[in-house]
Amino acid sequence: MVRQSCVILAGAGILRDGVVNDLREVVTRTNIGVFNSWAAKGLFRWDSPAHFGTVGLQRDDFVRAQLADATEVIVVGCDEHEVPRQLLTDLGVAWRDIATGDLRTFTHVGHDDMPERPAVYAELAAVCGPLYDDDSVPLNPARAARDLSLWLPDDGFATADANICGFWLGRTFPTRHLGSVQLPTAPVAGFAATNALRASGIGQTAVVVAPALDGATEQVIEAARRLGQSFIVELWTSVGPQLSSDDRVQQLTAAWEKGGVQVVEVGVNFAALSRLVDVCGPPRVWGL
Repeated sequence: MVRQSCVILAGAGILRDGVVNDLREVVTRTNIGVFNSWAAKGLFRWDSPAHFGTVGLQRDDFVRAQLADATEVIVVGCDEHEVPRQLLTDLGVAWRDIATGDLRTFTHVGHDDMPERPAVYAELAAVCGPLYDDDSVPLNPARAARDLSLWLPDDGFATADANICGFWLGRTFPTRHLGSVQLPTAPVAGFAATNALRASGIGQTAVVVAPALDGATEQVIEAARRLGQSFIVELWTSVGPQLSSDDRVQQLTAAWEKGGVQVVEVGVNFAALSRLVDVCGPPRVWGL
């Protein structure tokens, strides 16, 4: 990677505090590239030159992102779960926090042109690309994430709790817009189902992805059914129905057309995790 004077690490606080446009204006003005946490996916389209990738999900993400090569790393809107500050220090990263409210007045010389992404961006793409194209059965989780992204309407989103499904959405869900995937920074019981319940109340399409139904999710489902709300819970399991990509999409469509809260299941083979581990080490997020 070409040595950079500055790079930005952006987290969920950018969305929470309503400063997405301020961040984008900074990038337009300075040509500073942005790494986002898994909880801030969609700040930039996946193919935007400003999008340097999602970091924090795996043990070696911050090393492979070559943050120590930048003369300054700006951390904004990230909590300790997203970006552990001591870890950055231990890695020799020259970092500093700025408040989300300071983005509007943030000044930096920046770069004449957008710098190159770190090599790990292409290495992860080299793993995920073939997985997206792999239509073997059972589905791999990257293909399941891609197909779900394509199935959802423009204002719809996928959401998951702090589990293996959330990890795969964080790493491989292709974001078309901000909010197209919603994940917690830390474990919160019923996070995904609660998100879906709220979305249903304003007419949005939401799909909760989970490896199994837990008690908190079941309680939210019961509440949603009493209220007449509609969303889908899709279980990704090793013993689920062996559906092709097309059949799985048809199952989602049929579930949505039924209305109410529908729980469906699809067989997913998580063995591809080893390919991601080869690039960035094991998952570090949520205690996985």
